[in-house]
Amino acid sequence: MSDNTVTLKKPIKAHGEEVSALTFREPNGDDIMTCGYPLQMSGDGSFTPLANVCGKYISRLGNIPASSVKALTAPDFQACMMTIIPFFTDGLADQAPANED
Repeated sequence: MSDNTVTLKKPIKAHGEEVSALTFREPNGDDIMTCGYPLQMSGDGSFTPLANVCGKYISRLGNIPASSVKALTAPDFQACMMTIIPFFTDGLADQAPANED
């Protein structure tokens, strides 16, 4: 399966069928404009995931209804969230401004 696939520990119902794995597509500009940014940056440069925004991405990128996202167990939600976050963090270190000492 794809690197963007999460095998659920507890299957859920989506579109009237039992689903045991979710595959996430990459987000595009429309997704970001609709859902917002899934991470909040702290003053020290660290990021905190925003669960409500990540839930919107799980629904949209995984092609399941919001009601199905709400049925995910905490570990499955976490696994989905950790699959989505790299879409927004990969390459950030490459884009950071260089220190000019």
